[in-house]
Amino acid sequence: MAAWGSTHLSMGRFKHPGPGFLPFGLGLCLIILSLILIFKNLGRSPFPLPFWPQRTWLRPMLGLVILTFYAFFINHLGFILTTFIFLMIWMGLIERLRKKTVLIISLGTTAALYLLFVFFLEIPLPLGFLKW
Repeated sequence: MAAWGSTHLSMGRFKHPGPGFLPFGLGLCLIILSLILIFKNLGRSPFPLPFWPQRTWLRPMLGLVILTFYAFFINHLGFILTTFIFLMIWMGLIERLRKKTVLIISLGTTAALYLLFVFFLEIPLPLGFLKW
């Protein structure tokens, strides 16, 4: 990410950052924090624990799959429907909340995000097949 942001996009100047500044900065932060974590824990335990004990890798992998489908379908189905379905699936499968709670939070969060982006920030969102 850092390499792509710095080579394919303009970095801009410090007072006027370009589109490559954020990917480069975030990638640089990830690299620095990863190196700190590696050096901090270097040679600590003679009996290291497994990185993914038993089946704990399943929920992060499921989250990655759900996010991938969200990114793919947001332009086809639109922001409102895709976000609502995404939140329903996320809270139902990963967080394992009750159905009533999932429905209320999904509706409220989708409405709040729509209001925030469209009315307050004036950012156009993909409408998908729901074009008015």
